[in-house]
Amino acid sequence: MKFLIIGDVHFRGMNPRARLDNYMEAIINKIFEVYELARKYKVEAIICPGDLTDSPSAMWGTMAELASVLQQTPCPFLCIHGNHDIWSGNAGSKHRTPYGFLARLEIIRDISDEPFECENEIVISGHGFNIETDTELGKGQFMPPRRAMQTAREIIDVDDFSIHVVHSMLMERSPGFDMRHTLVSQVETTAQVIISGHEHIGFGLKRRDDGVLFINPGALCRLSAHAAEMERRVQVALLTVHGNREVEAELIPLKSALPGHEVLSRQHLENEAERESRLEKFLELLASEGESKFLEVREIIEDIAAREALPGEVKAEALRRIGRAREELGVVERRTGVA
Repeated sequence: MKFLIIGDVHFRGMNPRARLDNYMEAIINKIFEVYELARKYKVEAIICPGDLTDSPSAMWGTMAELASVLQQTPCPFLCIHGNHDIWSGNAGSKHRTPYGFLARLEIIRDISDEPFECENEIVISGHGFNIETDTELGKGQFMPPRRAMQTAREIIDVDDFSIHVVHSMLMERSPGFDMRHTLVSQVETTAQVIISGHEHIGFGLKRRDDGVLFINPGALCRLSAHAAEMERRVQVALLTVHGNREVEAELIPLKSALPGHEVLSRQHLENEAERESRLEKFLELLASEGESKFLEVREIIEDIAAREALPGEVKAEALRRIGRAREELGVVERRTGVA
């Protein structure tokens, strides 16, 4: 049995700042190419690991376009909700969002509410994003739900082949800075396959020593023009489960996804960097002028406040802001000698 795995979609009506082309048109073309692959390989389902939508407040016209596209899927379209599909990490808000609307109309199949059962006891389950994701409290999200059956004498666990989908910042190694994440080596699960989204660059395919296969092909979308996004190729994963329950997967690049340099621009990043550089130089200049310049500014404020009969609170706020700027610049106090 075969399954096609995509990454985060982030369907939206407006272009991200970094995009040079028509973002919605590009993402729709990718989805239709996914449909072509689904027909070619005769897959049982397409699996999306969250962030199908870019915002829980997406406009009706945008969602109408997405619904129209999803209704053309050649097989069940399985999803879980990501952080962009709900309000502020509150999983309970899912049913009040565009994502919940699509699930309610059965345009998508929400496997975090009801696992998808295939032949040969293959079960695809999921756990959507919430405030506990990638924390100690949320480590149970990698564990598929227990299925049991009643025999004549007792209740026993069903021996399923489990594919479990999460929206976790799942990574092979630490990012090197403070960010919520979970390492592949830390995951405790009874599933044979773990599919993750959330991390847009993706790690492709990773089989752990215990045999568990981890899959994140990377996002279907490109939202930013950071170097890694510019260089990565947009791809999907084809997962095959054989009759003997052996599992394998391969990555398939999408032909409709143009190279990063053709659809992404770094101009806004370069403009921001230049602006930050100029601001830093200006602040350094202020600091180099020393305390005397700040005293001159205070005198000017006192003079203007007196001449214009400004309210005391206006003068006080102006002086407060100057004091805060002096503190941020590290100007030394004359009386105490303390920065």
